[in-house]
Amino acid sequence: MWCVTFTRGITPEDVRARYGADARAAQFLTRQRAGRLNDSSLPEGSVLRAEALGAWSFCFEDHGVMGAMPGPLSALSQGTETFSVLRGGDGTNGFAHWRDGQCTERFEPGFTHTKPKPPHPWWDAVQERLDATGEEYPGLVPLLEAVAHHTGAVLDTGTLSGPLLTLRLEDSSRTQDPPPPPHPGLPRPPGRTLGRPALPGTPPPPAIGRTPNAPITPHTHGAETEK
Repeated sequence: MWCVTFTRGITPEDVRARYGADARAAQFLTRQRAGRLNDSSLPEGSVLRAEALGAWSFCFEDHGVMGAMPGPLSALSQGTETFSVLRGGDGTNGFAHWRDGQCTERFEPGFTHTKPKPPHPWWDAVQERLDATGEEYPGLVPLLEAVAHHTGAVLDTGTLSGPLLTLRLEDSSRTQDPPPPPHPGLPRPPGRTLGRPALPGTPPPPAIGRTPNAPITPHTHGAETEK
């Protein structure tokens, strides 16, 4: 399992900061040494390895998925564009293109049932390469070729194996996901409070709530766990 993002026109330091990391904590580590930071005894997190490739900067994660999450992708793409490629450990792969904080296209490469709504230029670009191979599902190669053709940034195994600025970012510190937009079918909340408007000089009604000095009962809220 791995995940990689490519962002145009920002530095590797900016990349780490937009993930939510403190860039000053990074150190040059090879891929082998960076793997030792994936300690199961530590809090949930991911090891980020970032570097520049021409006009683009990439961030690579072994055994991590932060680069496929809306929070980091929204931050990375502010004022620019970002590509995200995920090779899932369960065989599920993913692609997303973000621009100016918004996802413009997302799909699972190689599966027609994930075809996004038009326009879908990246689906088309990948499909052209899939058709050219004549294979039913040749993995992520056509997708990576399409991204490399657009960015001119070719990320090879030699670069990933060598020393890159590396740090470990806990999941609790990463850039959090933006709130979901309101559902278009749901009514908007009213713009005013219910009831008759108070006449000038009318004392306000008594507050409805707990009695003075009454204990407050805490409420327990559930939390979703991201994978």
